[in-house]
Amino acid sequence: MIARFHKILNHKSETIFGAAMLTSGLTLLGSFLGLLRNAFLASYFGASGYLDIYYASFRLPDLIYNIFIMGAVSVAFIPLFTEYWAKNKEEAWEFANAIVMCIGVFIGIIAILVAIFARPFLSRLLIGFNAEQLNLAIILTRIMMIQPIFMGISSVVSSVLKVFKLFLSCALAPLLYNTGIIIGILVFSPRMGLKGLAYGVVLGSCLHLAIQIPALLTTGYKIKFDFLVLKEKMSSLKNMVFLMIPRSLSIIANQVFLLGVTIVATMLREGSLSVFNFANDIQNLPQTVFALSFAVAAFPVLSKLKIEKKEKEFTKTSLETLTQIFFFLIPIAIWFIVFREPIIRLLLGYGKFDWYSTSQTIKVFSILSFGMIFQGVNALLLRIFFAQKNTLKPFIAAIVSYVLGFLLCYKFGLVFGVEGLALAVTLTYFLYFLILGILLKPGLNSELLKDFYISLLKILFVSLISGLVASLLFSFLGQYLSMEKVVNLVINAGIAFVVSLICFFSLSYKLKIKEITEVRNILVQKVLNRNKG
Repeated sequence: MIARFHKILNHKSETIFGAAMLTSGLTLLGSFLGLLRNAFLASYFGASGYLDIYYASFRLPDLIYNIFIMGAVSVAFIPLFTEYWAKNKEEAWEFANAIVMCIGVFIGIIAILVAIFARPFLSRLLIGFNAEQLNLAIILTRIMMIQPIFMGISSVVSSVLKVFKLFLSCALAPLLYNTGIIIGILVFSPRMGLKGLAYGVVLGSCLHLAIQIPALLTTGYKIKFDFLVLKEKMSSLKNMVFLMIPRSLSIIANQVFLLGVTIVATMLREGSLSVFNFANDIQNLPQTVFALSFAVAAFPVLSKLKIEKKEKEFTKTSLETLTQIFFFLIPIAIWFIVFREPIIRLLLGYGKFDWYSTSQTIKVFSILSFGMIFQGVNALLLRIFFAQKNTLKPFIAAIVSYVLGFLLCYKFGLVFGVEGLALAVTLTYFLYFLILGILLKPGLNSELLKDFYISLLKILFVSLISGLVASLLFSFLGQYLSMEKVVNLVINAGIAFVVSLICFFSLSYKLKIKEITEVRNILVQKVLNRNKG
Protein backbone atom coordinates (compact mmCIF):
# COMPACT_ATOMS: atom_id res chain seq x y z
CA MET A 1 0.00 0.00 0.00
CA ILE A 2 2.81 2.41 0.98
CA ALA A 3 4.78 1.46 -2.14
CA ARG A 4 1.73 2.17 -4.31
CA PHE A 5 1.29 5.56 -2.62
CA HIS A 6 4.93 6.44 -3.33
CA LYS A 7 4.54 5.33 -6.94
CA ILE A 8 1.54 7.59 -7.38
CA LEU A 9 3.31 10.59 -5.83
CA ASN A 10 6.38 10.02 -8.04
CA HIS A 11 4.43 9.94 -11.29
CA LYS A 12 6.32 11.80 -14.05
CA SER A 13 4.72 13.84 -16.83
CA GLU A 14 6.86 13.90 -19.96
CA THR A 15 4.95 16.47 -22.09
CA ILE A 16 3.77 20.00 -21.35
CA PHE A 17 0.18 19.17 -22.31
CA GLY A 18 0.17 15.98 -20.23
CA ALA A 19 1.74 17.71 -17.22
CA ALA A 20 -0.65 20.62 -17.54
CA MET A 21 -3.72 18.36 -17.79
CA LEU A 22 -2.60 16.35 -14.75
CA THR A 23 -2.03 19.56 -12.81
CA SER A 24 -5.32 20.98 -14.11
CA GLY A 25 -7.30 17.94 -12.96
CA LEU A 26 -5.97 18.11 -9.41
CA THR A 27 -6.10 21.90 -9.33
CA LEU A 28 -9.74 21.63 -10.38
CA LEU A 29 -10.38 19.37 -7.40
CA GLY A 30 -8.55 21.81 -5.15
CA SER A 31 -10.52 24.70 -6.64
CA PHE A 32 -13.78 22.90 -5.90
CA LEU A 33 -12.60 22.74 -2.31
CA GLY A 34 -11.96 26.48 -2.61
CA LEU A 35 -15.53 26.98 -3.80
CA LEU A 36 -16.76 24.82 -0.94
CA ARG A 37 -14.68 26.95 1.42
CA ASN A 38 -16.36 30.10 0.05
CA ALA A 39 -19.81 28.50 0.30
CA PHE A 40 -19.17 27.84 4.00
CA LEU A 41 -17.87 31.39 4.51
CA ALA A 42 -20.91 32.88 2.74
CA SER A 43 -23.33 30.69 4.72
CA TYR A 44 -21.68 31.23 8.12
CA PHE A 45 -20.86 34.95 7.85
CA GLY A 46 -22.64 36.41 4.78
CA ALA A 47 -21.26 39.41 2.86
CA SER A 48 -20.68 41.25 6.12
CA GLY A 49 -18.22 43.66 7.67
CA TYR A 50 -17.16 40.72 9.88
CA LEU A 51 -15.98 38.73 6.87
CA ASP A 52 -14.41 41.87 5.38
CA ILE A 53 -12.03 41.80 8.35
CA TYR A 54 -10.86 38.28 7.44
CA TYR A 55 -10.18 39.20 3.80
CA ALA A 56 -8.44 42.43 4.77
CA SER A 57 -6.25 40.56 7.31
CA PHE A 58 -5.27 38.07 4.62
CA ARG A 59 -3.86 40.81 2.39
CA LEU A 60 -0.61 41.49 4.30
CA PRO A 61 0.58 37.85 4.71
CA ASP A 62 -0.43 37.25 1.09
CA LEU A 63 1.52 40.33 0.03
CA ILE A 64 4.69 39.09 1.79
CA TYR A 65 4.37 35.62 0.26
CA ASN A 66 3.70 36.90 -3.25
CA ILE A 67 6.43 39.53 -3.24
CA PHE A 68 9.29 37.42 -1.94
CA ILE A 69 8.27 33.87 -2.74
CA MET A 70 5.56 32.81 -5.14
CA GLY A 71 6.75 34.36 -8.40
CA ALA A 72 10.22 35.62 -7.62
CA VAL A 73 11.77 32.46 -6.14
CA SER A 74 10.43 30.04 -8.75
CA VAL A 75 11.31 32.37 -11.63
CA ALA A 76 14.92 32.74 -10.47
CA PHE A 77 15.37 29.31 -8.87
CA ILE A 78 14.35 26.97 -11.71
CA PRO A 79 16.73 28.34 -14.41
CA LEU A 80 19.69 28.47 -11.98
CA PHE A 81 18.99 25.04 -10.47
CA THR A 82 18.67 23.59 -14.00
CA GLU A 83 22.09 25.02 -14.91
CA TYR A 84 23.66 23.64 -11.72
CA TRP A 85 22.10 20.22 -12.31
CA ALA A 86 23.56 20.04 -15.82
CA LYS A 87 27.04 20.76 -14.48
CA ASN A 88 27.25 19.25 -10.99
CA LYS A 89 24.40 17.52 -9.14
CA GLU A 90 25.98 17.91 -5.71
CA GLU A 91 26.30 21.67 -6.16
CA ALA A 92 22.68 21.80 -7.29
CA TRP A 93 21.53 20.27 -4.00
CA GLU A 94 23.78 22.62 -2.01
CA PHE A 95 22.24 25.54 -3.88
CA ALA A 96 18.72 24.28 -3.05
CA ASN A 97 19.62 23.94 0.65
CA ALA A 98 21.07 27.44 0.70
CA ILE A 99 17.85 28.88 -0.73
CA VAL A 100 15.69 27.00 1.81
CA MET A 101 17.77 28.36 4.69
CA CYS A 102 17.70 31.93 3.32
CA ILE A 103 13.93 31.89 2.88
CA GLY A 104 13.27 30.41 6.31
CA VAL A 105 15.40 33.03 8.06
CA PHE A 106 14.42 36.00 5.88
CA ILE A 107 10.65 35.44 5.93
CA GLY A 108 10.82 34.58 9.64
CA ILE A 109 12.39 37.99 10.38
CA ILE A 110 9.81 39.77 8.21
CA ALA A 111 6.98 37.89 9.97
CA ILE A 112 8.25 39.04 13.38
CA LEU A 113 8.56 42.66 12.20
CA VAL A 114 5.05 42.64 10.72
CA ALA A 115 3.65 41.18 13.94
CA ILE A 116 5.34 43.93 15.98
CA PHE A 117 4.35 46.83 13.71
CA ALA A 118 0.95 45.51 12.58
CA ARG A 119 -1.01 48.22 14.40
CA PRO A 120 0.64 51.35 12.96
CA PHE A 121 0.80 49.75 9.51
CA LEU A 122 -2.78 48.50 9.28
CA SER A 123 -4.26 51.62 10.90
CA ARG A 124 -2.95 53.59 7.91
CA LEU A 125 -4.18 51.08 5.34
CA LEU A 126 -7.60 49.94 6.51
CA ILE A 127 -8.95 53.46 6.77
CA GLY A 128 -12.56 52.32 6.31
CA PHE A 129 -12.51 50.13 9.46
CA ASN A 130 -13.65 51.24 12.90
CA ALA A 131 -11.55 50.60 16.05
CA GLU A 132 -13.10 47.19 16.81
CA GLN A 133 -12.65 45.95 13.24
CA LEU A 134 -9.06 47.21 13.17
CA ASN A 135 -8.15 45.44 16.44
CA LEU A 136 -9.48 42.14 15.16
CA ALA A 137 -7.70 42.58 11.81
CA ILE A 138 -4.40 43.10 13.67
CA ILE A 139 -4.86 39.87 15.66
CA LEU A 140 -5.68 37.84 12.55
CA THR A 141 -2.75 39.31 10.61
CA ARG A 142 -0.31 38.35 13.37
CA ILE A 143 -1.56 34.76 13.39
CA MET A 144 -1.50 34.43 9.61
CA MET A 145 2.07 35.72 9.28
CA ILE A 146 3.16 32.14 10.07
CA GLN A 147 1.73 31.14 6.68
CA PRO A 148 4.40 32.77 4.44
CA ILE A 149 7.20 30.86 6.24
CA PHE A 150 5.78 27.41 5.44
CA MET A 151 4.60 28.49 1.98
CA GLY A 152 8.03 29.94 1.19
CA ILE A 153 9.86 26.69 1.91
CA SER A 154 7.11 24.79 0.11
CA SER A 155 7.64 26.99 -2.97
CA VAL A 156 11.28 25.90 -3.25
CA VAL A 157 10.27 22.27 -2.83
CA SER A 158 7.69 22.68 -5.62
CA SER A 159 10.30 24.24 -7.90
CA VAL A 160 12.65 21.27 -7.41
CA LEU A 161 9.85 18.79 -8.12
CA LYS A 162 8.88 20.64 -11.32
CA VAL A 163 12.45 20.38 -12.62
CA PHE A 164 12.18 16.60 -12.14
CA LYS A 165 8.70 16.62 -13.77
CA LEU A 166 7.09 15.41 -10.53
CA PHE A 167 4.01 17.58 -10.92
CA LEU A 168 1.55 15.41 -8.97
CA SER A 169 2.68 16.36 -5.46
CA CYS A 170 2.85 20.03 -6.48
CA ALA A 171 -0.74 19.83 -7.72
CA LEU A 172 -1.93 18.11 -4.54
CA ALA A 173 -0.48 20.84 -2.32
CA PRO A 174 -3.17 23.51 -2.96
CA LEU A 175 -5.84 20.87 -2.33
CA LEU A 176 -4.40 20.26 1.14
CA TYR A 177 -4.10 24.01 1.70
CA ASN A 178 -7.82 24.51 1.11
CA THR A 179 -8.55 21.49 3.30
CA GLY A 180 -6.77 23.21 6.18
CA ILE A 181 -8.82 26.38 5.71
CA ILE A 182 -12.08 24.39 5.60
CA ILE A 183 -11.10 22.70 8.87
CA GLY A 184 -10.59 26.21 10.26
CA ILE A 185 -14.12 27.22 9.18
CA LEU A 186 -15.92 24.10 10.39
CA VAL A 187 -13.89 23.09 13.45
CA PHE A 188 -11.92 26.08 14.74
CA SER A 189 -14.18 29.09 14.01
CA PRO A 190 -17.25 27.85 16.00
CA ARG A 191 -15.01 27.88 19.08
CA MET A 192 -12.65 30.77 18.33
CA GLY A 193 -14.56 32.99 15.88
CA LEU A 194 -12.51 34.67 13.14
CA LYS A 195 -9.28 33.60 14.86
CA GLY A 196 -10.27 30.03 13.97
CA LEU A 197 -10.18 31.01 10.28
CA ALA A 198 -6.66 32.36 10.73
CA TYR A 199 -5.47 29.14 12.40
CA GLY A 200 -7.05 27.20 9.52
CA VAL A 201 -4.85 29.17 7.09
CA VAL A 202 -1.75 28.25 9.12
CA LEU A 203 -2.79 24.58 9.17
CA GLY A 204 -3.32 24.68 5.39
CA SER A 205 0.20 26.04 4.81
CA CYS A 206 1.70 23.21 6.94
CA LEU A 207 -0.19 20.61 4.89
CA HIS A 208 0.89 22.36 1.65
CA LEU A 209 4.52 21.63 2.55
CA ALA A 210 4.04 18.20 4.14
CA ILE A 211 2.41 16.55 1.08
CA GLN A 212 5.45 17.36 -1.10
CA ILE A 213 8.19 16.05 1.21
CA PRO A 214 7.86 12.31 0.26
CA ALA A 215 8.28 13.06 -3.47
CA LEU A 216 11.18 15.43 -2.75
CA LEU A 217 13.10 12.74 -0.84
CA THR A 218 12.93 10.37 -3.84
CA THR A 219 14.89 12.86 -5.98
CA GLY A 220 17.98 12.32 -3.84
CA TYR A 221 17.61 15.61 -2.01
CA LYS A 222 18.95 15.71 1.54
CA ILE A 223 18.08 18.56 3.87
CA LYS A 224 21.24 20.04 5.41
CA PHE A 225 21.21 23.15 7.58
CA ASP A 226 24.86 24.08 7.11
CA PHE A 227 25.38 27.83 7.22
CA LEU A 228 28.88 27.42 5.75
CA VAL A 229 27.16 26.48 2.51
CA LEU A 230 25.61 29.95 2.43
CA LYS A 231 29.09 31.50 2.33
CA GLU A 232 30.22 29.12 -0.42
CA LYS A 233 27.10 29.81 -2.51
CA MET A 234 27.14 33.57 -2.02
CA SER A 235 27.82 34.28 -5.70
CA SER A 236 24.92 32.01 -6.74
CA LEU A 237 22.64 33.68 -4.21
CA LYS A 238 23.62 37.07 -5.61
CA ASN A 239 22.77 35.86 -9.14
CA MET A 240 19.39 34.67 -7.92
CA VAL A 241 18.71 37.94 -6.09
CA PHE A 242 19.72 39.84 -9.24
CA LEU A 243 17.14 37.86 -11.23
CA MET A 244 14.55 38.22 -8.46
CA ILE A 245 14.74 41.99 -8.02
CA PRO A 246 12.86 43.07 -11.17
CA ARG A 247 10.37 40.21 -10.73
CA SER A 248 9.88 41.10 -7.07
CA LEU A 249 9.31 44.72 -8.04
CA SER A 250 6.69 43.57 -10.57
CA ILE A 251 4.98 41.49 -7.90
CA ILE A 252 5.17 44.40 -5.47
CA ALA A 253 3.34 46.49 -8.08
CA ASN A 254 0.68 43.76 -8.39
CA GLN A 255 0.31 43.34 -4.62
CA VAL A 256 0.17 47.09 -4.00
CA PHE A 257 -2.52 47.24 -6.68
CA LEU A 258 -4.51 44.49 -4.91
CA LEU A 259 -3.94 46.27 -1.61
CA GLY A 260 -5.32 49.39 -3.26
CA VAL A 261 -8.38 47.41 -4.37
CA THR A 262 -8.84 46.29 -0.75
CA ILE A 263 -8.52 49.84 0.58
CA VAL A 264 -11.05 51.20 -1.94
CA ALA A 265 -13.43 48.31 -1.15
CA THR A 266 -13.34 49.16 2.58
CA MET A 267 -14.48 52.69 1.67
CA LEU A 268 -17.58 51.36 -0.12
CA ARG A 269 -20.79 49.82 1.24
CA GLU A 270 -20.22 47.26 4.02
CA GLY A 271 -19.72 43.80 2.54
CA SER A 272 -18.29 45.12 -0.76
CA LEU A 273 -14.89 43.55 -0.10
CA SER A 274 -16.52 40.17 0.56
CA VAL A 275 -18.65 40.44 -2.60
CA PHE A 276 -15.58 41.28 -4.70
CA ASN A 277 -13.51 38.45 -3.21
CA PHE A 278 -16.28 35.86 -3.64
CA ALA A 279 -16.72 36.78 -7.32
CA ASN A 280 -12.97 37.02 -7.86
CA ASP A 281 -12.31 33.60 -6.31
CA ILE A 282 -14.84 31.91 -8.63
CA GLN A 283 -13.55 33.54 -11.81
CA ASN A 284 -10.00 32.72 -10.70
CA LEU A 285 -10.79 29.01 -10.85
CA PRO A 286 -10.32 28.46 -14.65
CA GLN A 287 -7.22 30.60 -14.92
CA THR A 288 -5.71 28.75 -11.95
CA VAL A 289 -6.81 25.31 -13.17
CA PHE A 290 -5.83 25.76 -16.82
CA ALA A 291 -3.75 28.88 -17.50
CA LEU A 292 -1.47 28.62 -14.48
CA SER A 293 -1.14 24.84 -14.90
CA PHE A 294 0.00 25.22 -18.52
CA ALA A 295 2.32 28.12 -17.66
CA VAL A 296 3.91 26.20 -14.77
CA ALA A 297 4.32 23.04 -16.89
CA ALA A 298 5.85 25.01 -19.78
CA PHE A 299 8.32 27.06 -17.75
CA PRO A 300 10.99 24.38 -17.08
CA VAL A 301 10.78 23.29 -20.74
CA LEU A 302 11.12 26.86 -22.00
CA SER A 303 14.06 27.48 -19.63
CA LYS A 304 15.83 24.40 -20.94
CA LEU A 305 15.20 25.32 -24.60
CA LYS A 306 16.60 28.79 -23.96
CA ILE A 307 19.72 27.40 -22.30
CA GLU A 308 20.21 25.06 -25.29
CA LYS A 309 19.66 28.06 -27.65
CA LYS A 310 16.86 26.34 -29.58
CA GLU A 311 15.10 29.55 -30.55
CA LYS A 312 12.59 28.14 -33.04
CA GLU A 313 11.49 25.38 -30.66
CA PHE A 314 11.25 27.99 -27.90
CA THR A 315 8.91 30.16 -29.99
CA LYS A 316 6.87 27.17 -31.17
CA THR A 317 6.42 25.86 -27.60
CA SER A 318 5.45 29.32 -26.35
CA LEU A 319 2.77 29.83 -29.01
CA GLU A 320 1.41 26.28 -28.71
CA THR A 321 1.02 26.70 -24.94
CA LEU A 322 -0.60 30.10 -25.44
CA THR A 323 -3.10 28.55 -27.87
CA GLN A 324 -3.89 25.80 -25.37
CA ILE A 325 -4.63 28.39 -22.68
CA PHE A 326 -6.95 30.32 -25.01
CA PHE A 327 -8.66 27.05 -25.96
CA PHE A 328 -9.82 26.62 -22.36
CA LEU A 329 -10.26 30.18 -21.12
CA ILE A 330 -12.25 31.80 -23.95
CA PRO A 331 -15.20 29.35 -23.93
CA ILE A 332 -15.22 29.18 -20.12
CA ALA A 333 -15.39 32.99 -19.88
CA ILE A 334 -18.37 33.01 -22.25
CA TRP A 335 -20.12 30.22 -20.31
CA PHE A 336 -19.47 32.10 -17.07
CA ILE A 337 -21.25 35.16 -18.44
CA VAL A 338 -24.18 33.11 -19.81
CA PHE A 339 -24.63 31.07 -16.63
CA ARG A 340 -23.65 33.79 -14.14
CA GLU A 341 -26.90 33.63 -12.16
CA PRO A 342 -27.06 29.85 -11.59
CA ILE A 343 -23.34 29.74 -10.77
CA ILE A 344 -23.53 32.40 -8.03
CA ARG A 345 -26.88 31.27 -6.65
CA LEU A 346 -25.80 27.63 -6.42
CA LEU A 347 -22.36 28.36 -4.95
CA LEU A 348 -23.12 31.17 -2.53
CA GLY A 349 -26.87 31.74 -2.10
CA TYR A 350 -27.22 30.10 1.31
CA GLY A 351 -27.65 31.03 4.96
CA LYS A 352 -26.77 34.65 5.68
CA PHE A 353 -25.90 35.46 2.07
CA ASP A 354 -28.99 37.51 1.16
CA TRP A 355 -30.42 38.37 -2.29
CA TYR A 356 -28.81 41.82 -2.45
CA SER A 357 -25.36 40.27 -1.89
CA THR A 358 -26.17 37.57 -4.45
CA SER A 359 -27.25 40.07 -7.13
CA GLN A 360 -24.18 42.25 -6.52
CA THR A 361 -21.88 39.24 -6.76
CA ILE A 362 -23.54 38.20 -10.05
CA LYS A 363 -22.82 41.62 -11.57
CA VAL A 364 -19.22 41.70 -10.33
CA PHE A 365 -18.65 38.12 -11.48
CA SER A 366 -19.86 38.95 -15.02
CA ILE A 367 -17.42 41.83 -15.33
CA LEU A 368 -14.44 39.92 -13.88
CA SER A 369 -15.06 36.99 -16.25
CA PHE A 370 -13.74 39.11 -19.15
CA GLY A 371 -10.58 39.88 -17.21
CA MET A 372 -10.05 36.18 -16.45
CA ILE A 373 -8.85 35.56 -20.03
CA PHE A 374 -6.16 38.24 -19.91
CA GLN A 375 -5.13 37.43 -16.36
CA GLY A 376 -4.63 33.79 -17.34
CA VAL A 377 -2.68 34.54 -20.51
CA ASN A 378 -0.44 36.96 -18.60
CA ALA A 379 0.72 34.05 -16.42
CA LEU A 380 2.32 32.44 -19.48
CA LEU A 381 3.59 35.65 -21.10
CA LEU A 382 5.48 36.45 -17.90
CA ARG A 383 7.12 33.02 -17.87
CA ILE A 384 8.18 33.39 -21.50
CA PHE A 385 10.09 36.51 -20.45
CA PHE A 386 11.46 34.78 -17.34
CA ALA A 387 12.72 31.78 -19.31
CA GLN A 388 14.74 34.32 -21.31
CA LYS A 389 15.99 35.71 -17.97
CA ASN A 390 14.34 38.99 -18.90
CA THR A 391 12.57 40.41 -15.88
CA LEU A 392 12.97 44.11 -16.71
CA LYS A 393 10.31 44.35 -19.45
CA PRO A 394 7.60 42.67 -17.32
CA PHE A 395 8.50 45.11 -14.52
CA ILE A 396 7.94 48.10 -16.82
CA ALA A 397 4.65 46.60 -18.01
CA ALA A 398 3.56 46.01 -14.40
CA ILE A 399 4.34 49.54 -13.24
CA VAL A 400 2.47 51.19 -16.11
CA SER A 401 -0.53 48.83 -15.84
CA TYR A 402 -0.99 48.88 -12.08
CA VAL A 403 -0.46 52.61 -11.58
CA LEU A 404 -3.11 53.38 -14.20
CA GLY A 405 -5.23 50.51 -12.84
CA PHE A 406 -5.22 51.87 -9.29
CA LEU A 407 -6.34 55.30 -10.51
CA LEU A 408 -9.19 53.61 -12.37
CA CYS A 409 -10.12 51.57 -9.27
CA TYR A 410 -10.28 54.67 -7.10
CA LYS A 411 -12.33 56.67 -9.60
CA PHE A 412 -14.66 53.88 -10.76
CA GLY A 413 -15.04 52.42 -7.25
CA LEU A 414 -16.16 55.65 -5.61
CA VAL A 415 -18.48 56.51 -8.51
CA PHE A 416 -19.98 53.12 -9.43
CA GLY A 417 -19.35 51.07 -6.28
CA VAL A 418 -18.09 47.51 -6.30
CA GLU A 419 -19.15 47.03 -9.95
CA GLY A 420 -16.91 49.93 -10.95
CA LEU A 421 -14.10 48.37 -8.96
CA ALA A 422 -14.52 45.12 -10.90
CA LEU A 423 -14.51 46.97 -14.24
CA ALA A 424 -11.30 48.79 -13.31
CA VAL A 425 -9.59 45.52 -12.35
CA THR A 426 -10.62 43.93 -15.67
CA LEU A 427 -9.28 46.91 -17.65
CA THR A 428 -6.01 46.69 -15.68
CA TYR A 429 -5.42 43.05 -16.65
CA PHE A 430 -6.25 43.85 -20.29
CA LEU A 431 -3.78 46.73 -20.31
CA TYR A 432 -1.08 44.49 -18.79
CA PHE A 433 -1.75 41.88 -21.48
CA LEU A 434 -1.52 44.51 -24.21
CA ILE A 435 1.82 45.89 -23.01
CA LEU A 436 3.36 42.41 -22.51
CA GLY A 437 2.25 41.39 -26.01
CA ILE A 438 3.79 44.51 -27.57
CA LEU A 439 7.09 43.99 -25.75
CA LEU A 440 7.21 40.30 -26.65
CA LYS A 441 6.15 40.42 -30.33
CA PRO A 442 9.46 41.61 -31.89
CA GLY A 443 11.13 38.35 -30.86
CA LEU A 444 8.50 36.05 -32.44
CA ASN A 445 8.69 34.14 -35.72
CA SER A 446 6.21 35.63 -38.24
CA GLU A 447 5.26 32.27 -39.80
CA LEU A 448 4.53 30.69 -36.44
CA LEU A 449 2.68 33.82 -35.38
CA LYS A 450 0.39 33.53 -38.43
CA ASP A 451 -0.53 29.94 -37.51
CA PHE A 452 -1.24 31.10 -33.96
CA TYR A 453 -3.65 33.81 -35.12
CA ILE A 454 -5.54 31.34 -37.31
CA SER A 455 -5.91 28.93 -34.37
CA LEU A 456 -7.03 31.77 -32.11
CA LEU A 457 -9.72 32.90 -34.57
CA LYS A 458 -11.05 29.33 -34.79
CA ILE A 459 -11.25 29.06 -30.99
CA LEU A 460 -12.98 32.44 -30.74
CA PHE A 461 -15.53 31.51 -33.43
CA VAL A 462 -16.36 28.13 -31.88
CA SER A 463 -16.64 29.68 -28.40
CA LEU A 464 -18.98 32.47 -29.52
CA ILE A 465 -21.29 30.08 -31.41
CA SER A 466 -21.39 27.69 -28.43
CA GLY A 467 -22.09 30.57 -26.07
CA LEU A 468 -24.90 31.86 -28.28
CA VAL A 469 -26.48 28.38 -28.32
CA ALA A 470 -26.23 28.24 -24.51
CA SER A 471 -27.77 31.69 -24.06
CA LEU A 472 -30.71 31.09 -26.41
CA LEU A 473 -31.50 27.65 -25.00
CA PHE A 474 -31.18 28.84 -21.38
CA SER A 475 -33.60 31.74 -22.04
CA PHE A 476 -36.01 29.45 -23.93
CA LEU A 477 -36.13 26.88 -21.11
CA GLY A 478 -36.67 29.69 -18.60
CA GLN A 479 -40.05 30.41 -20.20
CA TYR A 480 -41.30 26.96 -19.17
CA LEU A 481 -39.43 26.29 -15.92
CA SER A 482 -39.42 29.21 -13.48
CA MET A 483 -35.92 30.34 -12.49
CA GLU A 484 -37.09 31.20 -8.99
CA LYS A 485 -36.83 27.54 -7.94
CA VAL A 486 -33.26 26.30 -7.55
CA VAL A 487 -34.07 22.86 -8.99
CA ASN A 488 -35.43 24.48 -12.19
CA LEU A 489 -32.37 26.68 -12.39
CA VAL A 490 -30.13 23.61 -12.22
CA ILE A 491 -32.15 21.75 -14.89
CA ASN A 492 -32.22 24.72 -17.27
CA ALA A 493 -28.52 25.50 -16.87
CA GLY A 494 -27.55 21.82 -17.07
CA ILE A 495 -29.41 21.16 -20.32
CA ALA A 496 -28.19 24.40 -21.93
CA PHE A 497 -24.58 23.75 -20.91
CA VAL A 498 -24.53 20.13 -22.15
CA VAL A 499 -25.95 21.15 -25.55
CA SER A 500 -23.47 24.05 -25.75
CA LEU A 501 -20.57 21.75 -24.81
CA ILE A 502 -21.56 19.24 -27.54
CA CYS A 503 -21.71 22.15 -29.99
CA PHE A 504 -18.24 23.30 -28.91
CA PHE A 505 -16.68 19.85 -29.31
CA SER A 506 -18.40 19.21 -32.65
CA LEU A 507 -17.33 22.52 -34.16
CA SER A 508 -13.80 22.06 -32.82
CA TYR A 509 -13.53 18.72 -34.62
CA LYS A 510 -15.00 20.22 -37.79
CA LEU A 511 -12.47 23.07 -37.79
CA LYS A 512 -9.64 20.66 -36.83
CA ILE A 513 -8.62 22.47 -33.67
CA LYS A 514 -5.62 20.49 -32.47
CA GLU A 515 -6.26 20.88 -28.75
CA ILE A 516 -9.53 18.93 -28.88
CA THR A 517 -7.66 15.94 -30.30
CA GLU A 518 -5.01 16.17 -27.58
CA VAL A 519 -7.68 16.20 -24.87
CA ARG A 520 -9.33 13.14 -26.44
CA ASN A 521 -5.97 11.27 -26.72
CA ILE A 522 -5.16 11.91 -23.06
CA LEU A 523 -8.60 10.71 -21.94
CA VAL A 524 -8.35 7.57 -24.11
CA GLN A 525 -4.86 6.86 -22.79
CA LYS A 526 -6.05 7.18 -19.18
CA VAL A 527 -8.93 4.78 -19.83
CA LEU A 528 -6.62 2.23 -21.50
CA ASN A 529 -4.10 2.44 -18.66
CA ARG A 530 -6.88 1.94 -16.11
CA ASN A 531 -8.14 -1.13 -17.98
CA LYS A 532 -4.62 -2.57 -18.11
CA GLY A 533 -4.25 -1.94 -14.37
